[in-house]
Amino acid sequence: MLLSYKIEPIISIPDNNLIWSRKHSSGRSLPANNRPILGQLKSSLTSSSTESNPSLITNAGQVSIEKIRKRLFNGKRISPSAYDTAWVAMVPDTGGSRPCFPQCLDWIIENQKADGSWGLQYPGPGHPSLVKDSLACTLACLLALCKWDVAHQLVQKGLDFIGSNCWALCNDKDQYCPIGFEIVFPQMISCGYDLGLTLPLDSNLVDSMLRQRHSIIMRNGKLGYVAEGLGESGNWKKLLMAEQRSNGSLFNSPATTAAALIHCPDQKCLEYLHSLLKIYNTWVPTIYPMDIYTRLCIVDTTERLGIDRYFQYELDSILNETHRLWQQREDEIFEDIRCRAMAFRLLRMKGYNVLSDELAAFVDEEHFFSSVSAQFTGVTTILELYKASQLRMHEDEAVLEKIHSWTGMFLKQQLLNQTILDKRLQKQVEGDLKDFRGTSNIIERKLWIELYDVNHFQILKTAYRCPTIYNEDILEFSRKDFSICQAQYQKELQLLERWYSDCKMDGMTFGRNILHVSYFVSALIVSDPQLSDARICYTKSQVLFTRIDDYMDHYSSMDEARDFVELIRNWRKQPSATHCSHDIEILFAEVYNTVNEWAEIASAQQGRCVKSLLIEQWLELVTCMMKEKEASSDNKVPTVDEYLSFSWPTVGGKMCSFMVVHFLGTKFSQEMLTSAECVNLCKHVSMVARIQNDIRSFKREEEEGKINSVRLQAAECGGANPVEEAIAKLRQRIEYHRRKVVQLIVETKDNLVPKEYKNLIWRTGEAGYYMYSELDGYTSQQNVINDMKAFIYDPLNLP
Repeated sequence: MLLSYKIEPIISIPDNNLIWSRKHSSGRSLPANNRPILGQLKSSLTSSSTESNPSLITNAGQVSIEKIRKRLFNGKRISPSAYDTAWVAMVPDTGGSRPCFPQCLDWIIENQKADGSWGLQYPGPGHPSLVKDSLACTLACLLALCKWDVAHQLVQKGLDFIGSNCWALCNDKDQYCPIGFEIVFPQMISCGYDLGLTLPLDSNLVDSMLRQRHSIIMRNGKLGYVAEGLGESGNWKKLLMAEQRSNGSLFNSPATTAAALIHCPDQKCLEYLHSLLKIYNTWVPTIYPMDIYTRLCIVDTTERLGIDRYFQYELDSILNETHRLWQQREDEIFEDIRCRAMAFRLLRMKGYNVLSDELAAFVDEEHFFSSVSAQFTGVTTILELYKASQLRMHEDEAVLEKIHSWTGMFLKQQLLNQTILDKRLQKQVEGDLKDFRGTSNIIERKLWIELYDVNHFQILKTAYRCPTIYNEDILEFSRKDFSICQAQYQKELQLLERWYSDCKMDGMTFGRNILHVSYFVSALIVSDPQLSDARICYTKSQVLFTRIDDYMDHYSSMDEARDFVELIRNWRKQPSATHCSHDIEILFAEVYNTVNEWAEIASAQQGRCVKSLLIEQWLELVTCMMKEKEASSDNKVPTVDEYLSFSWPTVGGKMCSFMVVHFLGTKFSQEMLTSAECVNLCKHVSMVARIQNDIRSFKREEEEGKINSVRLQAAECGGANPVEEAIAKLRQRIEYHRRKVVQLIVETKDNLVPKEYKNLIWRTGEAGYYMYSELDGYTSQQNVINDMKAFIYDPLNLP
């Protein structure tokens, strides 16, 4: 079916003064083009190079970058916790009659909100779903004030707040519930009564909460993280012996540590709290330390927002240091499941040697929920485990396979039951469940910017924010950078539309018109706005090989197809083939002109002639297309293995990547590109796309009489449901090749392939997975077109 779609620009192009410089991960500047193939675009959107960075068009961009760099890598990483500060304020000194940390008591007195509450600072009247959290924080602060008999007016205002908002205690539908709330809040009520507080709470409600608390304590033995809710009934000495960290804390929780110190004096607990006050002066956070986890979140967040290229040196430094601490089995990594899973994922993706055995404790769902601390049983932690499990490199990594199985089912069930209250997190789960690689997909960059919330909070025993990562500066920076990319993409697409018309492909009567979709895929693979040549080259290559593929499959006789292969083999400007139609003249002429043009540019940039290499790739491509055609026509049916051995190049990944690799700003040797390692990387990525495409297009190609791996596999199965069995076997092959891709991308020892090419191939695999995971590739275009409009044309939808 012939599909054609043309999109007119619907937003204006930003001025040049929005363009910023950025540091390349390679530390090298992009070479200047020796041929102005993009004309107007080059003059308006590229900049000259100075030392290692392209120069700035204005100073404003560099000022923004430096401002964000300071916030990301030097700012305070977490918000104050009124709840934990209150528990620390309740710790008595050695005499027992005065607070050990009076500065915390002062902070409570100085930080009551206008409505009488304490809790997370939030714009306006406060977050409507954090009323339970505010009640817990407020009651904890009231206990501290009453214990030391100060600030009676503040106490009354706090009681008034509790009385006005006690409705939230019975509302579980739209209220975030702090971890352990059912244990801690009733215990604080009892403590309040002991201190003489007249709490404005219904006695029946209080009795119900106390009964629920008792029931939970009786059936749950893993309450150490919320042990402040156990009071005198807690076995504090035993808890300290079993759970005290090397830094002196219990669970890195200031509140739990303070409660232990109240009930069971301990020097290490005291030293831990003193160390916090040296850092934060008058308050404490709800978790400490969490520097490693926060730094990893910086890496993850900047990648999702698409701004990581501006801070590559700092991000690489974070991962280097994290790997050093991983090797030392640093408690901060290994005692925090979220941190361990994220560190494993980010380190493995960057080629560090990290073993999946370090996640072996989490392979069984039932054991996980019965053994780990309550702070690690939420969706955020399980999502991190799921994403880590996607990076299976070796067949014997059963640990990751088992984790992937149960975490995936758990997350899907959460979506099905609609139990994820945080809509941002819900969208993140939905996106990551569809992801190929366990890290953010470039196609979802726009979504992540739109979901980015400067007031984003997470909740443990209380809600907290990381203003280092979530702030107005980063949002504005990401938004402008995305707009710059969109502007560049729109201009490039206009140039390609002119090219498509000039070479008369818009008038062809056969084949698919995939210009816009091809450009969209190219932009997903090569997203850096400065790599215009690479995107243009990738798009032209995709358009040409798809037209040729359609011709070879459906519109040529066997002789015409063989003659077309000979045209490429002979490589003469004036074709002399016997069967040479006007359409074929157009296609060959454009392949000929395109390869010669790009070979000349690439040779200048690479310092060597690459023309013969590019011709070889096109010859391999059309030769394999010819073999497919012959296999569909011959009486001798190939095996699945035989078919896949010559069909994987026809998805075009290898040919396109060899065309484009010369325009990435790095020199690539002939030895690297023709190495077994490079070819295998292309092969495994292409195999994933080839088999996925065959599965999705099986019914259509069966009707067309075209050979397909599903058909061949089904013939070898011969069971009651041969097609279903065949697809199951082919999915096993996909998993095998996907695993090989991860292995070749991640491994760095004795490795010829630079990371720039690995990134290109990885993105190519992502694009193939996107095109073929749910659709019939380039044939079923409408969903892809909708995504393309959102990515290239639709402005950001910001609240």
